Amino acid sequence: MAIKESMLGVIGVMLCALLAGCTAGKAPSRGETGLANAAKDVTIPLEAGKKRNPLPETDEIVSQGQEVFLGSCAQCHGADARGDSNIGPNMDPPAMDLSSPHVQHWSDAELFWIIQNGVRLTGMPAWRSSISDSDTWKLVRFIHNLPRLDASSSSTAVVPQAQSTISTEDKYALKVPNGLAFSEFRGYESWPVIAISHNGEKLAAILGNSVMIGAYKAGTPGNGKLFPDGAKMAKVHWNAKVNPGEPGAPTLPGTQHDVDLMVKDSKRFVDSGGWGYGAFEYDAASNSFTPATLKDKPPQGNDAKCGFACHAAVKTKDYVFTDYGHR
Repeated sequence: MAIKESMLGVIGVMLCALLAGCTAGKAPSRGETGLANAAKDVTIPLEAGKKRNPLPETDEIVSQGQEVFLGSCAQCHGADARGDSNIGPNMDPPAMDLSSPHVQHWSDAELFWIIQNGVRLTGMPAWRSSISDSDTWKLVRFIHNLPRLDASSSSTAVVPQAQSTISTEDKYALKVPNGLAFSEFRGYESWPVIAISHNGEKLAAILGNSVMIGAYKAGTPGNGKLFPDGAKMAKVHWNAKVNPGEPGAPTLPGTQHDVDLMVKDSKRFVDSGGWGYGAFEYDAASNSFTPATLKDKPPQGNDAKCGFACHAAVKTKDYVFTDYGHR
């Protein structure tokens, strides 16, 4: 512990010398950023490195960790975890590239400690009161799998349409050709409701992840701000049915019709307003989903821009039709 205290003292003196003439409006130098990152190394207590990740390194755990990341971390670190967001590069020091060797050399236990406790004198907050221990371990699994995920995403071939019908149990293996993967929305079934809609013969519930809900509550888009990267929406359609056995003969959800998906990633979807779209049709008879095509109603192109033409009508609302329903 004495060694760490000594190192902190040295770093503190060096930081003071380097930062004495700096202002918050001036981009930090490479040396300043390097010292700030080195400070993170020595602030991790020795006992923190003795913990072991209790969760297995499975695709499911990694995917769940990605959902935690997109809900809590993407606003600063970017949807791709490289710090390239609207906020991250302007922080002092800038938000770290989580796929970088500097981050990847930390053990699971060290990453867990940093996430839970934050790092003073940087923009990294303590998440202990917001992210549970279990979700933090999932997040750690996701971060340590970023290099592998990057490599696999660049080499993954698109599944032909004829082979892409899949049961609901395996729906997260589906991907729209040249578009979104269903797995990017894992866990959407339990997302909070933004609003409901009734259009013709269809009922729908519009759901949002924590990033989307947080932006709505902050007043987006009415406050003139755009939805942040990592914001996601899922619109679940059902065939409407009338139940004459209930008072007032209400219109209720019948069999599911489809799921429409939207994700904000201003870097990935530059040519479609910063949003990526995907639609998956559901067949009740076979209990399976398929990516929507031009033969469906409404027709859907097989790419991430399939909803762009429709949503262009609400460009002034950052391409989002649905207002957050009062409750």
